[in-house]
Amino acid sequence: MAQTTENIEASHIHLDSSFVVVFSKSKGMRRFTLAELRDYELEPDEFYWAYLQRVAAQNREFLEEAGLEHSDIDELLAREVRPHCHVRSKGVFIAINSFNELPSQESGDMEYAHVWVDERRIICVWHEPLEVFRSLVESFNKRVPPESTAEFWARLVLAIAERAEDMVEELQDRIDHLEDVVLETGDHPWESELARVRRFATIVRRSMLAFLDTIRNFEIENFSWVNRVNKRRVREAGDRALRIAEEMDAIRERAEIVHDQIMFKRSETTNRSMLMMAAIAVVFLPLSFITGLLGINVAGIPGSHDPVAFTVVTALLVLIGLVLFMIVRWFKMF
Repeated sequence: MAQTTENIEASHIHLDSSFVVVFSKSKGMRRFTLAELRDYELEPDEFYWAYLQRVAAQNREFLEEAGLEHSDIDELLAREVRPHCHVRSKGVFIAINSFNELPSQESGDMEYAHVWVDERRIICVWHEPLEVFRSLVESFNKRVPPESTAEFWARLVLAIAERAEDMVEELQDRIDHLEDVVLETGDHPWESELARVRRFATIVRRSMLAFLDTIRNFEIENFSWVNRVNKRRVREAGDRALRIAEEMDAIRERAEIVHDQIMFKRSETTNRSMLMMAAIAVVFLPLSFITGLLGINVAGIPGSHDPVAFTVVTALLVLIGLVLFMIVRWFKMF
């Protein structure tokens, strides 16, 4: 039998490489390499968590030695698989998605984890390190490690839901700020920021609905190794996912309202400007007509040889302008 490692703390579990952690009620957590696990025989109260990087060369050999079917191995090692839950004779394959953080770039891509769960093992295959596993490992420091694969899975889906709730709070802060800018200050925020919030809300909603469908499919299966407590935890994660999807709908509706307010204020500003130009035209077009008429270069223009005619015409133009201005003000054109 290979020499196993001593008991480890959760802080010593590094998520940047492949490893195996054996959980035991009596011996705590112990870290193994994939090679060490081949020569280790699990005791009745033990199960293991295999954390595998998808591109590692030894993954297929390890999974074949673990007794998985070739179709399950192909799905576990696939680059991308749509979120779903497939029940097999020996366990269940689950493709699940999660965000590392609220997307700040235009891509907003989700990261995927492929998980195999049965009574004695839970195998997670990842392409990019997921922060949800880091938060899950940190929870081992705060409370006792999981006692079964079902409890490990329940904690994992709850951790994904908690990270999604953090994203909801950040998106709510963004839309609150946009509402304050539009409704209180009257300024026009960047439309790109509003479009980004709406897009991210759509992505998160779609992700949570797929997540909900996946864990609901797991929940309805009657696995003998999943007790009532862990079923309730999985159900709670599903309820959180549904609530998050509803929150995303609310955020998208609020974003629509903000967009409508922006369009209304922009239209109001445009209409006010057009009305101002119309009022100016009402005043100055008649004056321009009179001056243009008096400026034609033909004989017979009245007062062309009178030295006081210019003063009289100017005074008349000022008087006409004042009258027109009072008429415009009377009709409240501005």
